[in-house]
Amino acid sequence: MGKQFPPYKPTFTFAGEYIDDFHKSIGASAKESSLISLDAVLGTAIKGWLRRADALKLYEIAYFVHGDILELGSYHGLSTCILSKANLNSGAAKSIHSVDLSSENCAKTMESLEAAGLNRGVEITCSEAAAAVRRLAENASQFQFVFIDHSHSYLPVYEVCQLLPQVVSRGGFCLFHDFNDRRNEDPNEREYGVYRAVLDGLKPEQFEFYGVYGCTALYRERS
Repeated sequence: MGKQFPPYKPTFTFAGEYIDDFHKSIGASAKESSLISLDAVLGTAIKGWLRRADALKLYEIAYFVHGDILELGSYHGLSTCILSKANLNSGAAKSIHSVDLSSENCAKTMESLEAAGLNRGVEITCSEAAAAVRRLAENASQFQFVFIDHSHSYLPVYEVCQLLPQVVSRGGFCLFHDFNDRRNEDPNEREYGVYRAVLDGLKPEQFEFYGVYGCTALYRERS
């Protein structure tokens, strides 16, 4: 747990090592399991913590899915920009719904998107994640890709996992950040509980484990 970070491997089939030039730029932005920096590529400095494999997988799934995308936890918008760039480059008419509890983070995310020219098709909501998912479920919203990065603690992640079947469309993907983090198993670390929350919250008959890439874990809706 968190001592090794498995490298990126494709889930979808495509020619070559990378999907396109932007995917390649992610790969070139860091070595092995290091944190990426896309400031030069995006044309703006964005705070964030994504490992090389995390970001490559994030871009790949967002690029290839056909349905809308939900992001829970944006911080300053690094992952949001990657999702939006994948959406733009795919040429598909998908929308991205980004949720963050902090109004400051929501403002920073929009600022990052606008600076990178990637704000088109992105809706930002300032809300607690589980509450936002409940509202989306009430509105019959469906997403083919959900990126979960709103909390490191057990209960907030567990609550979202329990709600995901209501908003993830058939065959949709869920990518959990900080799943492969040594702090999840540290008895002295009370903040982290992502790993256990995912295992407890996702029913194996509903979601199939697809692999670990960097510190993320990928699951897919079974039906």
